Amino acid sequence: MLKLMIRMLSCGALSVVLFLNAVPLLAQSDDEPVSYSMQRVKTRASSNLPVVLVNQLEPLGYRVFRKSEDGDKKLVCEIFWAKSIRTETASVDNDVVYGKLKQGSLIGVVHFLIVQKYVRDYRSQILNPGYYTMRYAVMPKSGTWSGKQKEPRDFVLLTPLRADRNPAATLPVPELIHRSRLASPIHHPVAMSLVEVDPDEKLPSLITDDEGTSTLQVNLAGAMAEGKSKEFEPLALVVITAIPEDLGD
Repeated sequence: MLKLMIRMLSCGALSVVLFLNAVPLLAQSDDEPVSYSMQRVKTRASSNLPVVLVNQLEPLGYRVFRKSEDGDKKLVCEIFWAKSIRTETASVDNDVVYGKLKQGSLIGVVHFLIVQKYVRDYRSQILNPGYYTMRYAVMPKSGTWSGKQKEPRDFVLLTPLRADRNPAATLPVPELIHRSRLASPIHHPVAMSLVEVDPDEKLPSLITDDEGTSTLQVNLAGAMAEGKSKEFEPLALVVITAIPEDLGD
């Protein structure tokens, strides 16, 4: 499981925020074969997904399913990507994978469905089903950061839609952290990890490793902050992190 610890500067004061897993997490037994699939889904406005937000999203999103041995599929989540992601001059920090993306900008929306054994935060608290915005943020290096240490620093913070009604806005990171606390019943910000794209895989793709971690890879359209140019940004989002079924708090 991915373990993240970030230290953020806010209004001149140092605040500590802990992220100890990407979400969703899907419980499974050790001998259970891991298999996931994806399919395209149309982005539709509803009472839970307002038109003002749908207009900022790509017409088609992705559904991620868990497949069983008997062929049944369980829908885990839906991912809808932003039509245009704000970018800026690339970061010179080699530890940041997506340094071109502007922090606080909308990356997309994730929809968690009926939740039973999966979609849990790092303390095994079950997240509420529903829609969450995904906005980009970077984990700053801590004082103990080592050049040999390669923990992820790129991620998206999740915010319930009710607390993020202006998709075109770019949120300051402290404000984004504050809103993301509303996604968790224990009031900790909720994050999903962004990792390096596998260059050997065609995009879009859903890759699952031997441990059951599943990553969705896509090409997203980026727009410079001035709105003068666009480019495609390959991006990989960890959507499933498998955990043992008997894992306790």
